[in-house]
Amino acid sequence: MELTESNLFSGLPPAELLRLGRLAAELSYPAGACIFQEGEPGDAIYVVKSGWVQISARTESGQRLMLSRILPGEIFGEMAVLDAQPRSATASVEEPTVVYRIPRQELLGLIETSPKLALAVMRAISLRLRDFNYRYVRTVLTTERMALIGRFANSIVHDLKSP
Repeated sequence: MELTESNLFSGLPPAELLRLGRLAAELSYPAGACIFQEGEPGDAIYVVKSGWVQISARTESGQRLMLSRILPGEIFGEMAVLDAQPRSATASVEEPTVVYRIPRQELLGLIETSPKLALAVMRAISLRLRDFNYRYVRTVLTTERMALIGRFANSIVHDLKSP
């Protein structure tokens, strides 16, 4: 997967693709490596060239919860770059992975001059939020159903013990 083949950049004019290619650094990570951690500054976005990246966050109980899996051609790390806030999740790899790293300032400069890129970034964020919302609602509904079944079973057992 080349950088220019990513859905995010596929609609850009050739001059902007060339500029983007000069800005991006190709980085390789071995299995088990961490690309960035929660709380770190958002200094770049990444595009997966090969392999896959796991995005996870620590819950209040201290457990790590996988939020999403980023596949070749997809971006990650864009939220902290755009809102200038610390990273809200950790990005790590479970198999050897190659990514393109695009520094924050250079990306923001390119977004300012490219309405197509700005729209593509907004679409990518929107799709990610929709997917996260869908999975979150599904998880909440499943949890509620299981709790209801547990209460129902408990009621039946109680009724059987004391008719």
